[in-house]
Amino acid sequence: MTKKPFTLLSLPATQSAQQVVNKFPFPIELTRGSYKDLKFTFRSSAIKVLYGESDIRDFSFIWLASGWSNRDSAYALWLYLEATNTNHSYVEKSPSKLTDCVEFALNKIPMPDTIFLSRGSIKGNMSLIKETCGFPLIIKDVRGCQGKYSAYVSDEKDLLEKMKKLPRSKKFLFQCFIPNDYDWGIMVADGVVVSGEKSYPSNGEFRNNACNGAKECFVDVSDIPEEIKNMAIKASSLLGLSWSRTDIIIDKNTSLPYILEVNRYPGITSKSDEVSGAYTFLSSHISSYAT
Repeated sequence: MTKKPFTLLSLPATQSAQQVVNKFPFPIELTRGSYKDLKFTFRSSAIKVLYGESDIRDFSFIWLASGWSNRDSAYALWLYLEATNTNHSYVEKSPSKLTDCVEFALNKIPMPDTIFLSRGSIKGNMSLIKETCGFPLIIKDVRGCQGKYSAYVSDEKDLLEKMKKLPRSKKFLFQCFIPNDYDWGIMVADGVVVSGEKSYPSNGEFRNNACNGAKECFVDVSDIPEEIKNMAIKASSLLGLSWSRTDIIIDKNTSLPYILEVNRYPGITSKSDEVSGAYTFLSSHISSYAT
């Protein structure tokens, strides 16, 4: 039986990598990699990572490194390689919406079908985009907030046109659009739900953010469905957050909930339950200073 060759993917390809590899006493097939060739797909909360057209797990070892511009991609890949027992080197933690998606998928938290790839490869991967999340879809900045740099996309042509108008310095997720009447905003402090609201989008607006005209209807914590509270608590815990607001959308056709994102810097609506929730969190940390 022919022994399977040892394959090494260097991400990104370091200078003189081949010289390093040549020092080993056994043959190594080196692939000089680039993060722009990575593709993350999330379907039915299951994750798959491709390098080009190959499953990333097919490599014998992944040599990870990262600069500032791709550190979150490296960390997202590290999370996946850790979970799948694929041999790899270490990279430091650097969260974004992409790394959050990996955490949610690995821990079976329902989220809309999603794909992440480089903007330069969108046109060549249109079939993969359609297969993964279809149209319509939502473009989301991996480090965005309040729906900034998000866009609703109706078809392939619209996707290419919308991408031309978005900053080239940004990286984006493409996520299946979930038809909805509202989404939940659940505030979690120290592992406990302290506030909840339903956000209803304004007419003609796809975003359910208050800053984009959505109507906020606050709900007593005891009246929030347990499934929704548990999703928010689990998501906050997975990300190691003591203070957060989780957005959970409800599919109006199936009534199924999907997590959209977890906000590390949640807004606090004046004279709402969020003020009391924020007080509960803050007082737990500073009450000892007043005694």
